[in-house]
Amino acid sequence: MKARKPLLHLAAFVVAVVVAKIVSAILAGHDIIKAETPMPVILLGTIVGMTYGLLAVGIVLVFRSNRIINFAHGQIGAFGAAFFGVAAVKWHIPYWIAFVLAAIVSAVTAAGAEAGVVRRLRNAPRIVSIVATLGVGQFLVVFASLINSTASGPLYPQPTWLPVFNVGQLRVTPAYSGMLFLSPLFVLAIALFLKRSRFGLAIRAAAANPEAARMSGIFASRMSTLAWAIAGALAAFTAILTAPTQGFVGADSFGPALLLRALTAAVIGRMQSLPIALVSGIGLGILEQILLWNYPQSGLVEVAMFVIILVALLVQRRRTGRDEEKGSWAAVQGLRPIPDRLQRLWTVRALGPVFAVVTIAVLALMPVFISNGQSVTLTGIIAFAIVGLSISVLTGLGGQLTLGQFAVAAIGAVVSYKVATSAGGFPLALLLAGLAAGLVSVVIGLPALRIRGLMLTVTTLGFALATPIWLLAQPWMLGDGKDPGKPVGWPLKGPLDTGREYYYCALVLFTVALVLVWNIRRSGFSRLLVAIRDNEDNARAFAVRASLVKLQGYMVAGFIAGIGGATYGHSLSTISAGSFPASASIDVVVMTVLGGVSTLGGPLLGAAWVLGLPLLDIGNIGLAATKFGALLLVLWKPGGLIQVVAPIRDWIVKFIARRHGIDPDPLYAGEDAGETGATAQGVRISDLRVSEPDTAASKRAVVPAGTPLLEARDLRKSFGGVHAVRGVSFEVAAGETVGLIGPNGAGKTTTFELLGGFTKPETGQVFFNGEDISNAGPEGRARRGLIRSFQDAALFPTMTVKQTVMLSLERVRPTSFVMSTLGVTLGERTKERQARALISAMGLDHYRDKAIQELSTGTRRITEIACLVALQPLCLLLDEPSSGVAQRETEALGHLLAELKSELDLTLVIIEHDIPLIMGISDRIIAMADGNIIAEGTPDVVRTDPQVVDAYLGGSITAIERSDVRLAAADR
Repeated sequence: MKARKPLLHLAAFVVAVVVAKIVSAILAGHDIIKAETPMPVILLGTIVGMTYGLLAVGIVLVFRSNRIINFAHGQIGAFGAAFFGVAAVKWHIPYWIAFVLAAIVSAVTAAGAEAGVVRRLRNAPRIVSIVATLGVGQFLVVFASLINSTASGPLYPQPTWLPVFNVGQLRVTPAYSGMLFLSPLFVLAIALFLKRSRFGLAIRAAAANPEAARMSGIFASRMSTLAWAIAGALAAFTAILTAPTQGFVGADSFGPALLLRALTAAVIGRMQSLPIALVSGIGLGILEQILLWNYPQSGLVEVAMFVIILVALLVQRRRTGRDEEKGSWAAVQGLRPIPDRLQRLWTVRALGPVFAVVTIAVLALMPVFISNGQSVTLTGIIAFAIVGLSISVLTGLGGQLTLGQFAVAAIGAVVSYKVATSAGGFPLALLLAGLAAGLVSVVIGLPALRIRGLMLTVTTLGFALATPIWLLAQPWMLGDGKDPGKPVGWPLKGPLDTGREYYYCALVLFTVALVLVWNIRRSGFSRLLVAIRDNEDNARAFAVRASLVKLQGYMVAGFIAGIGGATYGHSLSTISAGSFPASASIDVVVMTVLGGVSTLGGPLLGAAWVLGLPLLDIGNIGLAATKFGALLLVLWKPGGLIQVVAPIRDWIVKFIARRHGIDPDPLYAGEDAGETGATAQGVRISDLRVSEPDTAASKRAVVPAGTPLLEARDLRKSFGGVHAVRGVSFEVAAGETVGLIGPNGAGKTTTFELLGGFTKPETGQVFFNGEDISNAGPEGRARRGLIRSFQDAALFPTMTVKQTVMLSLERVRPTSFVMSTLGVTLGERTKERQARALISAMGLDHYRDKAIQELSTGTRRITEIACLVALQPLCLLLDEPSSGVAQRETEALGHLLAELKSELDLTLVIIEHDIPLIMGISDRIIAMADGNIIAEGTPDVVRTDPQVVDAYLGGSITAIERSDVRLAAADR
């Protein structure tokens, strides 16, 4: 039955086409819409849609194996098509033999790109891999043009043995026949290969769970290379059949427009289903041709694609899986954090401001040595740098990859032009430009609130294409072009007519944007963005409102981009749709990544590199500024050019430290022993309660011991055909410690997911402190005092221990977004004092300035416990707290949990596989198997229950005991 799914999808598509024709005929008959659907248009749309569908299938294959979007996918196929042209035309190799050879060449090229580029960047964020694929694509386009100058058009060979026929005025050529008849067979063969063959099953297993596949003897990296090779062969198949009628080897052969159509089909297929991606591509091709036939208006197709993407993402089921990029952002952290002790030296603290002032001073002197025209060019570089600063906030801090930021900047430019010409107030024009761009940024970012990963990339790419080709071209926007005028009004004495005069205005705006981003980076809001980027689930468990923080990130990034767009727009003599091409949105991302997406100065450095180097006109130095140059740079320094500068900064800091009699090397190694131990002596955990503001939202409820606190009623959850939780019901009283045990696959973690709000139950309710919280998210439950920990204790890999503990104080002392952007950090000092006290009391002073990912599992557990103390919960859901902890430390962990419960008046629900530990600290045990509760009672009762012994203990109690830990009753 599964093998018939592609045919069923195709049958469903045919039915949909027939229904669409009937509906459109009815609507046209009633003069509601004009929607003629002649058969030749439908057939042409089907043929063109095959192209989109095949490209979408290749994108899905790559995405499933690496979780990245391969921007070189089309160019890999184009390279194969160029090779085919040489083989068939110049070498006179028979068509189908050359076809197979070209497919092999593209497969090898794709496999080489995966092994030589993507695999080398596997520990870096996906944004870096995307930039790298852009470089791969540019290299292949240039190389393809060198080996074959007639790789497309009427001279290009067409397939033999395929029928030629006419449908109305449409002549179906052999190439069209190949697309029409061979494409479904090709995709069906790939689907069957993935479903039935040994290698296909290995590819799927490696894509679904690389670690589990590796444990099963499957080399995930090899399977990824194989998936890329298949996608490359598919790209060549598409390019060769399309080349006779469309240019597939030019620089724009697989530009943003074609990529958007393929991505739209892939998104409809949820980046998972090959048949749905193919059928969706066909549907999009038919929709495109119908729109072009009935409404030959430029840009309408792009608008339709953008709307389809938004709808497809909004209607898809919310994805709540674990963050796939934990720790990957460490690879692009261009500057190491300066140790806390060194940061308190005023000369070290002054380094950043001094460097910024010197940079601004140098930029201010530039017009003295250059011409008026060159000043205009420098103004453009500064405008791009401002837009890059917005990307450093949204992507560098928030982890949300956008490819439409220059289109957002275009909105700011238009609004500034409209307001400045009508009202004449430049400051007001800038403010409204920023606000309008911020609002647009929020709207196009809404799907990312539901769907994690690279879906914001698809949405913003659609917006980047629709904006210049349709939106800006409207008469009420820019039409055929407008004179934006120069800034006038207060505080200016007159219009800035020359390039030099306006350059200084742009420099002031850049300084304002720089200060705004600097305020954000040193504030608690930056910590919230980084936490969501590093580990969104854990951030939500810490009471961080992830959706709100993301929206605020979109807003402030859009505001900055709007300022950049206004700056750029007013520097031009005429602004039009062509002033904001879709390629500029991609270029500004490349600039920011090249400079250093994680740092404040990265966008300016990247803009100077990409836009400034070609101006020097020194030999071939401009090649370093191309996308291929970007590829070489990110392979060398994934964190960008700032990583080249970082050693100089560290040398200066260490020099200053030694001048003050401080040895910096132990501090950079995370061994800040100068102040450890003193504050920890004699401190009880109960003394570390954070004094909460006197607000209703932050007050800790008092629940009498023995009162029902947490209740699960008939919870059920299935994943496909697997019934993970089947009617689970239990109650936990205040002050109680309940252990949740069971074999792997018993449903324990899913039960925690349901209790913590990370997964919605199919049926059932969760009550906490007498309130039905079934519809509350994890952050809402955390604010009520129900806090959940995670088995991996990953926390936030790129944050330091101090930053992580400060983040946990958000529940009682939330960060103000407005105060953060204004640079008011008084609350930060209070949080820092409280965090330092907690860190010292937990014996973590040696690790205070170390990144979480550098810590051992045991040390991360202690850090997590410090965070739990700061969160001041009523009830803790602890998921295997002893996982990864050394055997000899288990007893100490048990005593620490008992002390936490006693000193903080906690209720504990603990999943644990260490039977002696859980039996020793629990008042009551709940045993699960196959999604059901099989026993419940005191440890002694459950320990000897026959069902538990048979289902979990394997018939022998001592067989699974890994220690002889016992806690005295007094400890409970």
